[in-house]
Amino acid sequence: MPRFERLDASTLGFPGGDPRVAVTVLTPRIVRVELTQTGREAAPSYVAERERTPAPFEVVDGNPLRIVTTDLRVEVATAPLRIALLDSRDDWLLREPADAGMAAEPVTDGSGRRRVRASFVFSGEQHFYGLGQGGAAFDRLGATRQLWNTHIGHGPGSDMGVPLLVSSRGYALFFDNPGDAVVSVGRSDGGVRIVYTAETGRLVWYFLLGGDVRGVMREAAELLGRPPMPPRWALGFLQSTRHFENTAELRQLAHTLREKRIPCDALIYLSTYGDALGWNRGVGHLELQPGLWSDPSALLGEMRAQHFEVITHEYPVLHSESPLFAEAESRGYLLDAGYERASPAGANYRQGQRYVDFSNPAARAWWWSAHRELVRLGVAGWWLDGGEGPPAESTLHGGSGTLLHNIYDRFRHEAFAEGEARDRPDQRVFLLCRSGAAGMQRFGASCWSGDINNDFATLEAQIPLGLNTGVSGVPYWGTDVGGFFHPIPETGELYARWFQLGAFSPIFRSHGWVWREHVPWAHGSEVEAICRRYAELRYRLLPYTYTLAWQAHTLGLPLMRPLVMSYPDDPRVWSLGHQFLWGDDLLVAPVTRAGATAWPVYLPAGAWYDFWTGARHEGPGGFTVEAPLDRLPLFVRAGAIVPMGPVVQHTSERPLDDVTVLVYPAGASRFELYEDDGRTNAYRRGRHALTVFECATGPETVTVRIGDADGDRSVIPAGRRYLLRVRLDPPRVVTVSGRGELPRLAGADQTGAGWWADGGGFVSVRLPDQAAPLTVTLRT
Repeated sequence: MPRFERLDASTLGFPGGDPRVAVTVLTPRIVRVELTQTGREAAPSYVAERERTPAPFEVVDGNPLRIVTTDLRVEVATAPLRIALLDSRDDWLLREPADAGMAAEPVTDGSGRRRVRASFVFSGEQHFYGLGQGGAAFDRLGATRQLWNTHIGHGPGSDMGVPLLVSSRGYALFFDNPGDAVVSVGRSDGGVRIVYTAETGRLVWYFLLGGDVRGVMREAAELLGRPPMPPRWALGFLQSTRHFENTAELRQLAHTLREKRIPCDALIYLSTYGDALGWNRGVGHLELQPGLWSDPSALLGEMRAQHFEVITHEYPVLHSESPLFAEAESRGYLLDAGYERASPAGANYRQGQRYVDFSNPAARAWWWSAHRELVRLGVAGWWLDGGEGPPAESTLHGGSGTLLHNIYDRFRHEAFAEGEARDRPDQRVFLLCRSGAAGMQRFGASCWSGDINNDFATLEAQIPLGLNTGVSGVPYWGTDVGGFFHPIPETGELYARWFQLGAFSPIFRSHGWVWREHVPWAHGSEVEAICRRYAELRYRLLPYTYTLAWQAHTLGLPLMRPLVMSYPDDPRVWSLGHQFLWGDDLLVAPVTRAGATAWPVYLPAGAWYDFWTGARHEGPGGFTVEAPLDRLPLFVRAGAIVPMGPVVQHTSERPLDDVTVLVYPAGASRFELYEDDGRTNAYRRGRHALTVFECATGPETVTVRIGDADGDRSVIPAGRRYLLRVRLDPPRVVTVSGRGELPRLAGADQTGAGWWADGGGFVSVRLPDQAAPLTVTLRT
């Protein structure tokens, strides 16, 4: 029998009856391994379907056989068959232990299922991240993750398993099986091991080599799909609600936000629960509540006239009294399982509603078609609550509950994404989801951490959840600002601190069980002023943040990044999960303890500037900084270039015609500002522009260059003006290419071209009204 056979241009099979193991080279950096066995339960794949050009590789026969690409090596030994993964320098990263290869074993419960297992050992000290949202620790080393989507209110909230495990050594394992599974990272069993076990489905795993954690994110996006650009409004502040007393109160919320000048882009409406009035007739209905929304077209028009987008809420269920129920039942679109009946009936959402079977493509298309009236009314986004999946014993169109539980809600995301593509093909999709799965990002799905408590311990626990969600390939994540349940009295201090974290979360949304205590003015004038300050900062930073969204789309990078992503060689950040980077340039250290007025911060190598005071700190090292209630510890990396816009009340208020560029000179640095129309899918057709900002320091000069826009310049407002704020002592002279020396301005005369000392160690340069490219030289 031959030792191996070519199954196709990219795949080698290693026989044992069937080709027992198949190794496929997808790209020079991604390898797929499958344990084949007859009679396995068919399973949907998390992996994005796409055309791939076969990657070149060389086979070097021997024992072990070597599969060689430009970037990695796969060694396959036989008798017994064991696989090892090495980088291009032949340093091994991961291998199967001699006593534990891949296996498939019958489950002795009469179901015919097979339990599958894979084991690996790794070399040297490594730390691990990802595996979705859930678990207590940021570093997954030494942790065991049950991959079974769950929601536990009042506790850890939403647990969403994503079987992507990322190593600090710059590689990842991805297990392509949606079934009930466990990953033990660092199990001590004849060596330190990674052990994956799934209760059903197939054993397919991928090895992704990125070189570092940032590179892994690129490869994960290649495998699982890239997140589309969100609508720009979705990166603003979103105010969520629950239940209203009457239509007047519904109107008043929008008026108050605008009157108090708290920037906000969307209002989110919960479902009706019994007598508590929300947007619809009740949980499991898609018709508007007739008392609260007697004229929905006019009311929604009022909201849009005040520049609020509208998002409606739903669960993945139908109520027996819904007009849709009989049709869904007759077509077989409903599962027998659903929400249990509460006592007394009608008190809340638990009224026996049944799950829609989103594993059925016909049910998905039908469910979206039922939303077309809401589309006609102008609903801009969809809050998809629940969705953790039906019970294990359920039988779905696509397979068993054990197999499909974890991927169930991703089928729902697919229903909305496909429906939007058919009915509103040029509108970007925005889905706010409590559950999800690997690859959800490619459907425009974001997530939040679920129904959690309102205390500081819960606030502190959010940060590692968000970081691991991002490292799992899902870049858009947030929390209920202030927490959801309120087992303890609400406090302004907690709300202010949580709002500060929200301003640096990908999804910035306030929500709570007592929602009227989760609006920015609920806790008095001091907290209201703090919330306004951070909402304004969020909007001022949107040019920077929107560029991070482009980086998520093109590079797979999360917006909220663990320090290990930028500083992988610093052992002090390997397990650091209570502070993070916003992009590469802003370091955020949220205050998560009651009563704190000072806060410890770790700064990696290089110089860092306090965003508020301008104070310079040299890393690496720990520092304690002042942190009164109105101050979030926030630092800017030396070398950073941070574009900012004006304060606006919503993203459509004005074009980005006035840009302030913060520059912190250090060596040579650059930032590429991304722009498009913010709403449509024209960016996919090349309707976007990139503008490069560069800074270089010399012995006696700092030079800042604004490049000519590359791409479609029509997305850049005509007559744009730039203000540079450069962290620098006052120079002797400032010159601009094509203009010569700029005057030094004083007092209130700072509207024309010129420069002035800005206080706090900054020099401000108002550039003349002339087209880029522009080069500004500050001579010290």
